[in-house]
Amino acid sequence: MMKNKIKKSNSGFALLVSIVTTGILLLISFVVADVAFKQLIISSAYQSSQQAFYMADSGMECAQYWDVKNPNNTTISAFATSTAGSILCNGQNVNTGSESVANGNPVATNPQQSSVIGGTSPSIFQINFGNSCAIVLVTKNADGTTKIDSHGYNTCDSSAGRRYERGITTTY
Repeated sequence: MMKNKIKKSNSGFALLVSIVTTGILLLISFVVADVAFKQLIISSAYQSSQQAFYMADSGMECAQYWDVKNPNNTTISAFATSTAGSILCNGQNVNTGSESVANGNPVATNPQQSSVIGGTSPSIFQINFGNSCAIVLVTKNADGTTKIDSHGYNTCDSSAGRRYERGITTTY
């Protein structure tokens, strides 16, 4: 009779070890899945941030090209305050005319079109690159220096939940 009692107590021990082992493996799999999910979110954020930076860089490069090179008139900048002009960026015609800037903020009225947003001394315009865009502010100072402030966005939709903005400013 003693042998039967010993067998029954040993058989419960194997079940306990298998339940604990299964629980530990399940916990480890949840931790790995959580880390993988967070890495996916970080990777997506990095990609959107990088896209916004490249949009800002493209806007700045276009403005700088037309300010320094201006193939339409090599003797005057396309952003000269006395002369309204038109530039071509990413296949889009952008006017550099003079309108007032609302509170000095480069905010597009219609993010689906390239347009002048304003500027008597500064020129503010938007360039679209598919779903992403850049808003560029070019200021010609009285001392002959030029300041270009370009803001790039991974999406032109200002109500987007994961909209990233990156900016570049250059003065020369």
